[in-house]
Amino acid sequence: MKIPRIVFLLSAILSLSSIAGAEVIFFDDISLKGEPVMLKAVTKGKIFSKGGQMVEFSVDGKSIGKSLSGGDGAAFKEFRAEKSGLHKISAVSGKDKDIGFLLSLKKGAEILFIDIEGSMFQPMSGKPAKDSRKVIKAIAKRFPVVYLQAGILDIRTLKKLLKENEFTEAPLLPWREGNVFEEADKKGLKIKFVIGGKTVIESAKEFKPKTFSFGEVEGAEEVRDWGEIGNKMRLVIK
Repeated sequence: MKIPRIVFLLSAILSLSSIAGAEVIFFDDISLKGEPVMLKAVTKGKIFSKGGQMVEFSVDGKSIGKSLSGGDGAAFKEFRAEKSGLHKISAVSGKDKDIGFLLSLKKGAEILFIDIEGSMFQPMSGKPAKDSRKVIKAIAKRFPVVYLQAGILDIRTLKKLLKENEFTEAPLLPWREGNVFEEADKKGLKIKFVIGGKTVIESAKEFKPKTFSFGEVEGAEEVRDWGEIGNKMRLVIK
């Protein structure tokens, strides 16, 4: 079952009204345990980025300080995660707030990447693919999960879809033509699995992950549904 990316246009249009008034967007990230990372948020007006706005960053409910956004709207705050695992980050600017995630890992940790628009939703409906939520939940108990934005929808819209459809919490990163894999590799992390569409899978080839695709892709294992992925990974699905 190949998931056409074009079917998500409707969701993008429906979400436009909620996105247009956004004033702050936090960008998820991956870091190595004990090493500094620059948390990033962007302040926006109704359409364009808006600089000179104060942003307060909090990690797991505790404030780590404030930062003023620059002319491009970007505000940064350095943070060092002393514990591995998923950290919930909030960025607050004025009355607007965005929630995101920082995944802190030990060097050598294995990651599973999922191309959202290439695998997680049913064609022509925008609804979650059968068993996708249950299987991803089971995967997350064994491997750190990272979602990828590789299609037509922006980060803000995809965050909204993930939350509304109750998918397992995990960082959402832009694919950027495969640069996301290169950056993970440079940090000493292992790209163990990639699930998604043709271009995403092909961009990860040099890192030799195990790959699953819902359409025919050279070098990838083609599957019919998420239940088949769960079986092949020998997951306990509840």
